[in-house]
Amino acid sequence: MKIIPSSQVGRLIPDGASVLLTGITLGGYAEEAFLQIERSFLDCGHPRDLTLYWQASVGDMATKGLSHICHEGLLAKGVGGHINGCGKVMTEFCRDNKAAIYNWPQGVCVAMLHAIAAKTPGVVTKIGLKTFMDPRYGGGRMNAAATEDLIDLVTLRGEEWLLYKAPKKIDVTLIRGTVADERGNIAMTKEGYKLGQLAAAEAARATGGIVICQVERIVKSGTLHPRLVEVPGVLVDYVYVAQPEYHWQTAASQFNPVFAGDYKVPLESIPPVKFDIKKVMARRAAMELREGYIVNLGIGTPEYISAVASEEGCSALFTLSTEAGNIGGVPTVGNDFGCCWNGEAMIETAGIFDMYDGGSLDAGCLGFLEVGPNGDLNSSKKEGLGIGVGGFMNIAGGAKHVVFISSFTAGKPEYQLGNGELHIIRDGTKKKFIRQIAQISFSAEVALDQGKDITYVTERAVFKLTPQGLMLTEIAPGIDLQRDILDQMEFTPLLSDEIKPMPAEIFFETWGGLKAHMTKE
Repeated sequence: MKIIPSSQVGRLIPDGASVLLTGITLGGYAEEAFLQIERSFLDCGHPRDLTLYWQASVGDMATKGLSHICHEGLLAKGVGGHINGCGKVMTEFCRDNKAAIYNWPQGVCVAMLHAIAAKTPGVVTKIGLKTFMDPRYGGGRMNAAATEDLIDLVTLRGEEWLLYKAPKKIDVTLIRGTVADERGNIAMTKEGYKLGQLAAAEAARATGGIVICQVERIVKSGTLHPRLVEVPGVLVDYVYVAQPEYHWQTAASQFNPVFAGDYKVPLESIPPVKFDIKKVMARRAAMELREGYIVNLGIGTPEYISAVASEEGCSALFTLSTEAGNIGGVPTVGNDFGCCWNGEAMIETAGIFDMYDGGSLDAGCLGFLEVGPNGDLNSSKKEGLGIGVGGFMNIAGGAKHVVFISSFTAGKPEYQLGNGELHIIRDGTKKKFIRQIAQISFSAEVALDQGKDITYVTERAVFKLTPQGLMLTEIAPGIDLQRDILDQMEFTPLLSDEIKPMPAEIFFETWGGLKAHMTKE
């Protein structure tokens, strides 16, 4: 192992290299290495024509993260778990076809580290069947520049599966830890996630590549407890010490000891969320959960469910988890995404996706952009821009019960809310329940074949997935069926024989009824 200044990182990466990295937001991400790669390219034109593999949303949604790599000529091809989560620069880079960009489910990207390390053909899974991952529906391509077939449809034991093909070579792996000793052993004591750094290092070694690691400091050999070493020094080629400004625990926190599991804080001090449409939807969605459930909450409105449960005194009735591998406690939101307040366990992200894909997840609560007549759903493409799926497909594909949550229309609708009723003052300018969705992120056909329970919750109506299509089952008090629902859809849903009112009590500022729903048989 050699200790180097970060300024040498760009010289270690050859033109045309395949580069593998770890990271969620800015956690586990070798920020300073990518800053130096960018500087080297802008100064001398090298390295260039890189292929990049990443697993999740990497960056702060602004100038940090993978924004450093988005220069025409620097990045030639990218395969990642999210696009928009890496920032506006990456989203527009993809839109403008400045590189061939592919999107894979986050769980597949994580599992791929192990596949490369073990020299297997790739990841074989049902996650993504009959969605835009399926080669019959796009093969994960996010723009016109993406022309390769990276995913195969295969038949095993008489069943259809997807084979996400492993790259044959990783030239450079870039990982991050907290501390390295003089022999290159890496500990991650201040990280908020375990992102597969060991498997990523093994992947480079298995295919003849090198491993570069960013750390906060270097300590004397023999001073790290063996149990703290996450990546052994025999797998690490180079280590550099980063400047503090390029070594944030998340995109919002330079370091919070609670996220690393060092302390626990009183959660009673978390303020209640304001009474609005998102809170109403979160309340109705939370009614689908039951005592003892293991749950994952997606970003956006689904995040409100944890706050609602806390207000209702129900947080201890179920266990929340995050795609990053944190279990228990209260998941963080925004640019701290993936960490937990007062978490009970922090496991490898590959382990959490094995739980999800294997069916240990009782419920997933996820957002959506568009819904089709048969219940197919788009959550990955908006107004022509490729967003990516992140962990969405693994959660929706693995959970026994899935609750999709979103406003009924888009385009700044206005509401009058309270006293047990909802009234639409001005509806949104864009319909979400449409005949032809932009991209299939969730296959209703596959979900029905697997016997899943699927619910769609909006502020004014609730739908259930049936073999015949989408069925309207509940309407909010104060809402007119024809004017506020059917006229705002491009198709007519099935109507339940007994359309019920959504519970009026969730449309009051205070509630207090969640525990009764969660504990009923």
